[in-house]
Amino acid sequence: MGKYVILFLIFTVFSANSISAHPHIKLTSHIELMCSGNRCEGCRFEWKFDDFFSGSVIREFDKNKDGSFNAKEIKDIYNQAFINLKNYGYFVFLRKGSERKNPEKVSEFSAWQKNGVLYYSFFVSFDKLKYDDDFYVAVFDRSFYCAVMYTDKDVSVQRKSGEAPVYELSVNKKYPVYYNPLGAADDLTIYKKWKPGLETAYPDEIHIHFKK
Repeated sequence: MGKYVILFLIFTVFSANSISAHPHIKLTSHIELMCSGNRCEGCRFEWKFDDFFSGSVIREFDKNKDGSFNAKEIKDIYNQAFINLKNYGYFVFLRKGSERKNPEKVSEFSAWQKNGVLYYSFFVSFDKLKYDDDFYVAVFDRSFYCAVMYTDKDVSVQRKSGEAPVYELSVNKKYPVYYNPLGAADDLTIYKKWKPGLETAYPDEIHIHFKK
């Protein structure tokens, strides 16, 4: 399996003492809304990682050290450094009302490097999710082992036909996330209520809807 088994990162690259606070990884997410008519068919996500994590993955998977990933190396990254994110909902959260859902699968995964920086991209289809209009998208790690950043400038729209959707980025104050700031890297606990020792966070959400 290689080193990259827990999360999409190998926490053995850190010393034992360093795995005691959050976050350890930083990524910036770009979100592209794929629309047709007055519905959103899915979202394409592109992640840009911090220098430290980028260097770790590039050293591990760029076997021929040519500064790019070939098809086999991308497949290895998917199997050893990405797919375990299914246990974390791929860090993608969709919400209508008070209910948050994660995609069961993603497609079109790719990875590349540029000037020593690692990038991932993948697609989430809404065909079976029924989240085509008036819903919220957020990208975050509930354990807060990984810090995710994006702004409204990191959202774009690609449409085949019809009107472009309206979207707004805002901090969600009604549906907080609770996490253990001292939790281990492999702690999958999801806390639905606050209790002593937990921290509270409010994810940035993108509200997507079409004008009626």
